[in-house]
Amino acid sequence: MTACMVQSPEDHASPYHVNSVGKPKGSVTRQQPGNDGGPCYDRVVRVRRGVTALGVFVLLGVSGVGVAHAQSPTPSPKGSPAKAVAGTEGDLAQSVKTRKSRAELSQFLVAPAQKAAKARDWSRAIPLYQALVVARGPGSPEAKELATLWTLAGQNERAADAWKGYAESAADARERDNAQSEANRLAAFVDPFADKLVLVPLEKDAKAAFAAGRKAFAAKDYGDALVLYTIGSRLAPELPGFLRELGSTYDKLGAASQKREFYRRYLVQRPFGKNADVVRAELAKEKDVLGTLLVSSSLPCTELWVNAQQISGKLPDKGIVVAPGSYKGLCFNPKYEMALFEYATVEAGKPAMMTFRWAIIENKLEKPLGRIAIENPKSPGVMMDLGITSNELGVAAPADKRKLKIILKDDSGVRTEERLIQIEPGQRIPVKW
Repeated sequence: MTACMVQSPEDHASPYHVNSVGKPKGSVTRQQPGNDGGPCYDRVVRVRRGVTALGVFVLLGVSGVGVAHAQSPTPSPKGSPAKAVAGTEGDLAQSVKTRKSRAELSQFLVAPAQKAAKARDWSRAIPLYQALVVARGPGSPEAKELATLWTLAGQNERAADAWKGYAESAADARERDNAQSEANRLAAFVDPFADKLVLVPLEKDAKAAFAAGRKAFAAKDYGDALVLYTIGSRLAPELPGFLRELGSTYDKLGAASQKREFYRRYLVQRPFGKNADVVRAELAKEKDVLGTLLVSSSLPCTELWVNAQQISGKLPDKGIVVAPGSYKGLCFNPKYEMALFEYATVEAGKPAMMTFRWAIIENKLEKPLGRIAIENPKSPGVMMDLGITSNELGVAAPADKRKLKIILKDDSGVRTEERLIQIEPGQRIPVKW
């Protein structure tokens, strides 16, 4: 099967080149169609044999294949009013008045963060710098370092998002321009086959942050407590117990709307996490705050993922209760060399469908042997070479039910046929001369 390949970001000039020791992990260069590489296309992606779902799934992203991310504005300096500020949980955690300086509150993270970055241990360095950014702000040097780490780790979509956040908050105009250029560069070159970086939950550091947060809460230093609890949530987001304490801190700050927004964002990002039921129960106290996501597939998915979380077991027929927001799903089936992405936007009080519509093409071209190219159902006229490594191949069914062009060629290129075929979800379609 032909693999989806993209142009390497290093082929374009960048004000923030970070490949001093080689290309970032996961980047690949453009290759010609054939056995080694073919065109990428939205909604369904050809996959190499042996590729895992984590290697295919691109987490909440940019450049037209992910979901939108809210960016936090520039934080207010220490000493700003402690009253609640409209916006996301990041707004309040980064702007609330604190008794201790934000540098002091987060100092315990600096040495381990620098150590992990120096060791190129991205899965540990990144959550540590995410936690530092909570305290020190999206325009801080730590935010720039976080964006650099995502880039070095080869996680182009996450890196683009981080550079965009830094560009929106950096004080220096040149820094802003360079960061935005880097965000645009990385967003344009997404490699679906780059290894998905799995961040390590840093429970020891998170527990230290939560313990410090409890002391601050007991001393009625609620701003300090909010920052510390939020730091802990970045380090180990699924550690049980902290959500209620964080919610109580929002209550003490009179920040009911920010509390709801924090819970909503948490549930969008982790609809199946260990703390998801706690958040659902909190949000369900108000009428029509949550929505329902109904997921279905015309053929079995070996693995099913929603917002980068794998779903274990069968989802209930009535769907899963989720927070309003954007959801990105992946139906992964390595047997048929296919990864199919679908998207859904859930509104409060309403259901939303995420439906994976696909079929199987059987290559039965014999005497002579041949290969099949099929029209991209999302890009009329653009052909996708299905390759020759498997005789059974998953393909997306067009939502508008139109016929797709296929081109059949023998290996010598002497025999060629063009046809139109109707692909219905769930079909097995044999293709012969």
